[in-house]
Amino acid sequence: MAEDDHKDPAERIPDPRQLVAVLADTAKLRIFSALVLSTPGDGLSVEQAAQAAGSSPAEARRALANLTAIGLAVQEQAQAAEQESGRYRATPEILRTSLRELSRRHDEAAAKAFSTDDPAKLAVLLSSIRDGRLAYLPEKAAKRQIVLEEIAQSFEPGVRYAEAEVNLVLQGLHADYAALRRYLVDSGLLSRAEGRYWRSGGTVVV
Repeated sequence: MAEDDHKDPAERIPDPRQLVAVLADTAKLRIFSALVLSTPGDGLSVEQAAQAAGSSPAEARRALANLTAIGLAVQEQAQAAEQESGRYRATPEILRTSLRELSRRHDEAAAKAFSTDDPAKLAVLLSSIRDGRLAYLPEKAAKRQIVLEEIAQSFEPGVRYAEAEVNLVLQGLHADYAALRRYLVDSGLLSRAEGRYWRSGGTVVV
């Protein structure tokens, strides 16, 4: 059994950056394009790929080996005994699969930074908070409350903060920190008195 067969299927999906790096090579890009533009289902032999791409057979063979190794092409079995090798066809769907897997891994890693493991809440947070910054505040009250409750986790229960301290924390999340501060107060997550703010709502992570 091949070593890759022991790996999780997701681990065998190449990183999109690897795919782009391969296709950044002009010779490989020409061969890949020739495969993509070939008649669906037929595929191309090494010689046909070389002719279509304006490459030498040796150059085409090297490019096809690289494309096959990373999953951008597959080699079919030779259909006749006299054939030296089977035909090649492009598998551009690996690009979409790779991007989906990269997005899944990114979301999985980002989710670990949040205070909840509730799938519905995580979906809202992942779309609203990206790379530690608030991308947008949802218009629907229920979703907005989920985001605000997560932001409130930035403040320790029982600690009183000066307004400048609150602003400093919120500046790291969004440019309009004043509006964000008002939302937290209006939603009951922060309370304010005599120029001091304190956490007064939301869940407490133990």
